Amino acid sequence: MPWVLLLVGALIFHVSLYSLSTASPFPLGVLTAGIFLLATSVTLFMVQLFRAGPELPRTQRNLHTFYLLGLSLTLSFTRLSRYAGFNGFDLIAEGSVLQHTLSAGFWDPRLGDVSNYQSSLAITILPTLTAGTIGVPGLTVFLFQTFFLTALLPMAVHPIINRLTGNFKLATFSSLLFVQNWFFYGQHLIGKTAPALFLGVLAFYCLTQYRRSFQSLGVLLSLGVVMSHYTIALFELFLLFSYLAISGIIVPVFNRLSPLRITPSRTRLAPIAASVTLIIAWLAFAAPLILPSAVSSVEQSLSSISQLASGQGRPGLSLATSSPAGPIVTGWFDLQNLLVGLGGLYMLYQYRRGLIRENLATWTLAGLALIILLVAWTVLPVLSVSVEPTRILQMALPFTIIFLGVLLLRIARPSSKLALAAVITLLLLMLPMNLMIANQERNPLYHTADSLPLDKRVDDDSSLIPSYSNYAVIIWANNYLPSDKPVGVDSLGRYAFITSLPSPPRLNFSQEILPPYCFNRYSILSSYFVDDHIWTATILGSSVQVPGQDPSPFFSPTHNVLYSSTKFWVMSPARCP
Repeated sequence: MPWVLLLVGALIFHVSLYSLSTASPFPLGVLTAGIFLLATSVTLFMVQLFRAGPELPRTQRNLHTFYLLGLSLTLSFTRLSRYAGFNGFDLIAEGSVLQHTLSAGFWDPRLGDVSNYQSSLAITILPTLTAGTIGVPGLTVFLFQTFFLTALLPMAVHPIINRLTGNFKLATFSSLLFVQNWFFYGQHLIGKTAPALFLGVLAFYCLTQYRRSFQSLGVLLSLGVVMSHYTIALFELFLLFSYLAISGIIVPVFNRLSPLRITPSRTRLAPIAASVTLIIAWLAFAAPLILPSAVSSVEQSLSSISQLASGQGRPGLSLATSSPAGPIVTGWFDLQNLLVGLGGLYMLYQYRRGLIRENLATWTLAGLALIILLVAWTVLPVLSVSVEPTRILQMALPFTIIFLGVLLLRIARPSSKLALAAVITLLLLMLPMNLMIANQERNPLYHTADSLPLDKRVDDDSSLIPSYSNYAVIIWANNYLPSDKPVGVDSLGRYAFITSLPSPPRLNFSQEILPPYCFNRYSILSSYFVDDHIWTATILGSSVQVPGQDPSPFFSPTHNVLYSSTKFWVMSPARCP
């Protein structure tokens, strides 16, 4: 039954999502039915896991693995089915960098001074070589590469947990929880992150093993991480330094407090030093802007520790521990992350009692270090300006999802029917709630753009959903506007510039907080300003809308309309007194 529900639910889910990009979208009820079929399928599958014995035959293990892969593929391709291509900021900008590599015919590391994205071989070399080998357009290869590697991440977590615990049932259960945590696992993954996080999880596991062959492989995987994504590379540096601190400081303290001397697996310093050296060397060579920025962020965070919550933070700061997407979704995210934290404390308690093996102790303490990192991102707002807390939780999830799996299996004991019923209810709600179905009326995942409220349409057009109009106005501006001064834009024009300007860019833009009535430079106006009198600006990742703004001065004799479409107008500089 779970297999049938998975296949039928996946078909309904993806066809319904794709229909939202067409002229004839399916009713919302069809998409909702597909989601609940998937939720029922995975819940029934997990209940079967509860009833399974400690030792599963090989055939049953293989079926469990294939089910995990099927569910992972189904959910990882959600964004591709819904938006029928690129969406968001980073994924589109990555496609622009790839397009330049394809056009030039070679990778140019000197462009690392122009864009940090240029340092990622995962969005330059890998899709270019694959496209040339199989004869498929590079952008198509890049799209499918991104979402396929996203699907493989739970497949890497599964064998690692199985090796750490010797418990195939726990590994399968935790990996299924990971896949269902779509908002943090799938919604924010981009082209650079997908391969980097996959390699990073494997690299840390290998580096914390005792065998030299594993450690050597970990060094090579670390190089692959930094060649894929600089942010994940910095994240791995934190993990490695945390591991050294755990082995050298935290564990000795625990051993003094406990008669049971259980330590994490010990490794030689040489592989970690080699990994750190390779990461720093690649960043200095291919992304020279990253290290100074990282050092500056550390300095600012250290200087703000004494004041904790002082400083300007990202408006969506609480997204990693909650969500502004309504009270129900917010409460769900809070509950889910609270359970992860409680599971981590439970495993720490088991570690103190000497019930956790060496390699699992390493993984446990590393996961707790990542929870501490997330807390630091929450109480030190200056950190969230560069990297959202949501992404910290996303990167930590492969290491911390075992906490949730251990806790729920501990609660769902057959002796307590009430506890078992509570866990089953939680599992049934997990996928729909992580897909934010309770907030569907304001969610573009469930609706076409024209059926959303006006303020939500403005927000999505400023950060999520590209259009041909964006591409058309930016290509025109790139061809005809002078490059000596930045072009004044609102948040929609900013999004169009970032996602549509050819790489490397010829023009610069300046986002204005209010309409540039009297600026001595060219301006791009959006339809929300001209038709709805709303001027918008994106500040620290959030769209700020200023209603009641008058567009008429731009259409007076002081301006000339140089370009117009249904969405954008390009205006000449104002002749102000």
